[in-house]
Amino acid sequence: MSIFSMTSNPGSAIASYLTDTKNEQTQANKWAQGSAQVQSDVAYFQAQAPKLTTVDALLKDYRSLQVVLGAFNVSDLITSPALTRQLLTQDPASTSSTVQKIGNPGYQIFANAFNQFKDNPLSNSQGVTSVVNSYVQNSFEAAQNTQTPGMQNALAFTRTASQFKTIAALMSSSQALPVVVAQTGINFTTYGNMSYDQQVTFLTSKVKLADFQTPAKVTKMAENYLIQAVQDPTNWNASTATPFDTLSLFGGSSSSTSILSLFGASSSTSSSTSNPMLSLFA
Repeated sequence: MSIFSMTSNPGSAIASYLTDTKNEQTQANKWAQGSAQVQSDVAYFQAQAPKLTTVDALLKDYRSLQVVLGAFNVSDLITSPALTRQLLTQDPASTSSTVQKIGNPGYQIFANAFNQFKDNPLSNSQGVTSVVNSYVQNSFEAAQNTQTPGMQNALAFTRTASQFKTIAALMSSSQALPVVVAQTGINFTTYGNMSYDQQVTFLTSKVKLADFQTPAKVTKMAENYLIQAVQDPTNWNASTATPFDTLSLFGGSSSSTSILSLFGASSSTSSSTSNPMLSLFA
């Protein structure tokens, strides 16, 4: 739910999504004011950032590394120090580099941002601020998901959809992929039971990557996913929670605003919110 409606009522899922995407960074910053852990992490990182001038310095500072990885949405790397070192030390543009072989767009953005520490984003106040903003934003999205199944994926997809230019890149994103599969007519569990080659063929036939460049279409895809994820979180890589009635998604009964009118309004009132990290290192 949004910071304005974090209650036990799950009925405002779509409305919360629309509110959050109007200016997600502002919503995230307000939310962070009430999170002692996030405030502590940010304060520690800001104090340590000037000292993080080498790969070794960053890798040895576990708490700062958590913030940095969280900012780039690659927190899974915290358990893979060897891989993290390769991403930070190898030329990300080289076809023989690990990041090129993996093909994960999140890893690519992370590796590009540091560029073997030649372009250390932690070396100036602008870079540190951008890392902090992205860390707060990603933490906010994760917190939203504890209130509304699928919200984290929906928000993350809205922010990052335009970066997916190939099916391979899309398939490497654990957050965007469920949202896209939701548009195909099968649930994510069924998709997951396909072989890799079957998944590639299926997505190639169903997905129009050009749609990811249109904010209104991205918003509708995220809303469509959110409806399905809230009703059936287990089959949508959302979270474990009690399914909600479809009408309650919109905060009312059959007399409430219709789904079609809500979606029609969203196309003109909602747009994808840019991730400050992506814009800084694009």
